[in-house]
Amino acid sequence: ARPALRGVPADALAHLLAPRIEAGELGLLDLLTGLRLLRTPLLTRAERLLRTEGRADLADGLVLLDGPLRAPGAPPEDAAALASLRTPSRAPVTPADPPSLPELLDLARTGPPGRTREVLTRLVDEYAPEPGARPEPELRALIEELLRHPRAGVRLHAHRASRALFDRDTHARLTALLLADPLPDVVRMAVRTLGRAAWAPALPDLVRLLDHAKPTVRRAARDAAVGFGGAAVPALRRAEARARPDRRSLYTEVLAQITDEQATDEQATGGQVTGGRITDGEA
Repeated sequence: ARPALRGVPADALAHLLAPRIEAGELGLLDLLTGLRLLRTPLLTRAERLLRTEGRADLADGLVLLDGPLRAPGAPPEDAAALASLRTPSRAPVTPADPPSLPELLDLARTGPPGRTREVLTRLVDEYAPEPGARPEPELRALIEELLRHPRAGVRLHAHRASRALFDRDTHARLTALLLADPLPDVVRMAVRTLGRAAWAPALPDLVRLLDHAKPTVRRAARDAAVGFGGAAVPALRRAEARARPDRRSLYTEVLAQITDEQATDEQATGGQVTGGRITDGEA
């Protein structure tokens, strides 16, 4: 019968024999010797009883595991392992090397929006050039890319980083990219920035925004165009000539405002306004 029983899983065999072992038939434990058995209260009691009765050979033949694939000596080993984990390591911790510029650029491009903004802050802190120095060329490519990011928060953060990283002209050129932003508030911010900077290359785009769908953007564009004074007149004249009749007043009104303000300034300094055209002052 023993060869046939050896084909039965060890724990299943122990379970089948448990009622008879519980009844005192300890001789049946011989069928379990050499098998890896999960320790149970019944088998533990049976092992102790065998030793009490002087049947240590049979008791030694039982292989009782305290848990799945764990030998009887495992608890002390577990305690030692836990103690070693609780003991602080005395080995010095070697600080990790800071990420290189290429690694930071990659993080900014591929990370989630929050991570991208963190990297932008770090780039400003670590790579903003000294006065008169030129920034790393890769930075401009990154900022230009992030000014088109799907998240407005990232676009605005990239714009702030541009101001810290680049010279006035480069920052203005990058700001001009936001004149085509999908959010009116971002466009208005870019218009005001370029108007305050009096950056003339933006004039054609600023004049086009006089016909923007949002009133807040139109007002900002008007203020910026008026702020340019006479420099804005050629772009306004061209836009006026191309405009539909029902839209022409958008440009005519701005031209009139510039003319009025220039006339006031010219009169204060001895200049004249002749035939509706802005002229230099004459002695």
